[in-house]
Amino acid sequence: MSTSYFKVIEHAIPCQSIQEYPHAVKTDNPPLQLAVKQYIPLNNLNPGPDDITIIAGHANGIPKECYEPIWDELLALTSVKIKAIWFADCSHQGASGVLNERILGYDPNWFDHSRDLLCMVNHFRDLVQPPIVGVAHSFSCAQFPSKLGGRSPALWASTRPDLWPSLEAAETYIRDNPFWRKWDKRAVNQYIRFGFRSTPTALYPSSSPGAVTLTTTKAQEAWTYLRFNATPRAGVDNPHDPMERLLGPDVAVAGKEGDNNNRDYVTVSPWPCLGFEFLPYVRPSTLYVFGDKSHINIPDRRREKLQRTGTGLGGNGGVAAGRVRADIIPGTSHLAPLEKVSYTARILSGWLELEIERYRKEKGFFDWHINAQAFV
Repeated sequence: MSTSYFKVIEHAIPCQSIQEYPHAVKTDNPPLQLAVKQYIPLNNLNPGPDDITIIAGHANGIPKECYEPIWDELLALTSVKIKAIWFADCSHQGASGVLNERILGYDPNWFDHSRDLLCMVNHFRDLVQPPIVGVAHSFSCAQFPSKLGGRSPALWASTRPDLWPSLEAAETYIRDNPFWRKWDKRAVNQYIRFGFRSTPTALYPSSSPGAVTLTTTKAQEAWTYLRFNATPRAGVDNPHDPMERLLGPDVAVAGKEGDNNNRDYVTVSPWPCLGFEFLPYVRPSTLYVFGDKSHINIPDRRREKLQRTGTGLGGNGGVAAGRVRADIIPGTSHLAPLEKVSYTARILSGWLELEIERYRKEKGFFDWHINAQAFV
């Protein structure tokens, strides 16, 4: 349990005031709230100025608490001093989704959470200071490559059960389901503890006593995977039509076959395509951790990311500059960090130890540079 190693402080703060899509919320009042947990290591209650702050991101539909075993393992392994770990549920999921359930709409955008995290950093500006490291899983990395064929994850999310007569029945469902069977037991326990909530809720205002439902509604999870593109305006067959552009501002004008952002498809997912476009401009050092049996990050997709990341104007220089690399966790799927917690923590620990040395050298250079300029 993280409370054995961390002091855990819960916060509820305002989200960014503007969302990407008009139907992300039903109303602007009251404002969306962000549920945040601040994990302060008990072995570092008086941190130094160069101690690391981690900002973390969860996968779609996975409560942030499922990743606590990774932080426990990391703290035991690493020689790097950690100031704090900050972890927020996206505004439409987890504990944040519970806070916002009566005002949430049906059209979330992945990058709404990017703005909310920046808002969080500004809100806690006295506490969240460099060096800062981002640790994210799945869609929180804005990387969800398209693939032809297969069952859509949105279909799975929208058709699975979401109401049980008791927490015990929900727990039986989870422990018997192949989706969770390969997870580390600690992560499964956290999902059972934080992935369900008691009724009544906005979705289930009346149900039998003792019933539980999903903390992140299956509708919000499905809408995070896909946007509907099924009904172009009647009589319009022009992707440049201004009203069509309003309905799908980030949908490709000329999408490729098999691309999740194809205007001719019934559903689209523009966000991973946008994230892929941004990869050349990534400036921080980047470590990719892939599950070797991932159906999403297949070998060709891994190579594409490594070849692209940091290589553009203002980027970090990419693999050639030693700023981008990848590790592969054997025997794991796209859910690798929840399946092999210790392995993930070891990889992360080694990378942090290298990066804190890089940070100290950069800081030393700029300290010298400022002093040198003072004598010019």
